[in-house]
Amino acid sequence: MKLTDKWIFWAFLAVFLPAGATISAATSAATQVQDPPSSSADDRVIEDALDALRNQEFEKGLGLLQGLADQANPEALFHLAEIKRLGIGGEKSVPTAIMYYRLAGKMGNAKAAMKLANILYFDGGGTPTEISEALAVWQTYALQDNAEALYLLGLIYWNGENGRTPDPLRGYGLVWRAAESGYNDAVQSELTMRAQLPGDARAAGQAYGERLAELGFTDELIGMNLLVEGWQPDEKKAAEKPDDWTTVWRLEVGFAMREEDANTMMAQIKRDHGEIIVGLFGEVVEAPNRVGRYRLLFGPIKGLHSAVNLCVSLKRGGFDCFAKPPD
Repeated sequence: MKLTDKWIFWAFLAVFLPAGATISAATSAATQVQDPPSSSADDRVIEDALDALRNQEFEKGLGLLQGLADQANPEALFHLAEIKRLGIGGEKSVPTAIMYYRLAGKMGNAKAAMKLANILYFDGGGTPTEISEALAVWQTYALQDNAEALYLLGLIYWNGENGRTPDPLRGYGLVWRAAESGYNDAVQSELTMRAQLPGDARAAGQAYGERLAELGFTDELIGMNLLVEGWQPDEKKAAEKPDDWTTVWRLEVGFAMREEDANTMMAQIKRDHGEIIVGLFGEVVEAPNRVGRYRLLFGPIKGLHSAVNLCVSLKRGGFDCFAKPPD
């Protein structure tokens, strides 16, 4: 279901433009990750611009932000990126938004850099260049204790996404560190990972997380000798059919007029894109509210980021796909 322009506008105001709002990265005892300070005069101009946008005075608000952006103000560039991504007061342009995010990120704006990485990785074309840039951003901010970057990288290393060999202890260590900082998404994931690892493997992963600034990121797998031979994360093992699809994260894929066509689609996905759905239970079901049509369900999936990533991969393969949360 597409959002209306009006809904997008008010959602933007509520989420991205609250008066005086700031988003700072996670902190550690040694390093505090913050966007570079700006002058109080610039801050007042940005607040005036956001107030104008709240009042739907788009020309005034955009003009104020553009004036600061022309003076290389990273916070103004970040807001311009958000506006172009959502199409506030004009046409939506993701490429222009990416340009602004990248410029602001290069100037040290953490919000812009993280948003750029998320767009490139989850919504981009899946090119090696996009993936490498996203990973580089996340690694940079993970080394500065940014909890979101730690968490996302942890999932990638744990699952072995984008052709990587799973590096579970490194992945666990990153998620553990994010969970230790109180990052909500990481807390449950850490418990799930913890249950799959022997005690000495958990300790090794946590030691890596504690020494991340010293050890950094390499392609060498960590502590695989501490795992039983052939170990794989649960995501790579065969899943059982959920008792109730509406209670889990899942992929809803394609539509077919006949059940046999849906079964053919299922076979094609398993044959040509098996690496995407590995570890997921797949089923052909009749589509609710669409009598005589069939769709494919895959799941259960651990959460939002994994579901979106898998769905994007299936879309690249030519299949309609929707990442659906628990109802």
